[in-house]
Amino acid sequence: MEKLSPQFLATCRRNNGRLLRGGHTTRIETFVDAAFAFAFTMLVISIDQIPRSPAELIELSRDIPSFVFSALILGSIWMAHATWSETFGLRDRLTIFLSLLLVILVLIFVYPIKLIMQTTVEFFAVNRDLEFFYTGLFESPGWSGAEASVIFEYVSVGLILLSAILIAFYQNALRFGEELSITDDEHRYCVTNSLIWGVVAVTATASFVIANLFAESNIQFAGFIYFSLLITISLVTAMYSKFVP
Repeated sequence: MEKLSPQFLATCRRNNGRLLRGGHTTRIETFVDAAFAFAFTMLVISIDQIPRSPAELIELSRDIPSFVFSALILGSIWMAHATWSETFGLRDRLTIFLSLLLVILVLIFVYPIKLIMQTTVEFFAVNRDLEFFYTGLFESPGWSGAEASVIFEYVSVGLILLSAILIAFYQNALRFGEELSITDDEHRYCVTNSLIWGVVAVTATASFVIANLFAESNIQFAGFIYFSLLITISLVTAMYSKFVP
């Protein structure tokens, strides 16, 4: 890759200390965006039916929390890729390969992610006696603590792989640091986001371990642990900002 010219860099817009080198949407970015849009559609159509009465509307509303949490996960992954592409605008072979791999994994794990969120919300509703959010999921045939552990293990592997791919994007940008004329703020951006997705991978690993080692009566903690990301991500980024000027 040739080094970007000062003339080109001078024309790039800035956003939060980042130069937006990827001003023009490429075919691979369009493909990734379309795949994520399809994944969101899969979340919606998994509701199975359109409500035809107030009672059916209330019944389907019980699934809103799991849909929101699933959408937040997919949205976070999409936003990470979109912001990275806008910032660095790389079109090398590794970027194309990672983008295709990201799309494949997202489409594979979109339903399992929704199912794990349904499972987690159901466990929470049962433990807190929140009848409104009961979906009857655990009354379906084949449900037990053992089956729930398999779901958590399955999704844990998916989140670890997705996190690894996103980290690879940031490290690939740093690899072209000289050619892209990456600034200190952009270097910090790459490291910070690598740490964030590293925390996600560690949390997914912990969920996998819990699903394997905890008794069936405590298997819900394999899902609850993901809510710790609200604290751990902020803590890790704050520590990095404090100790790395």
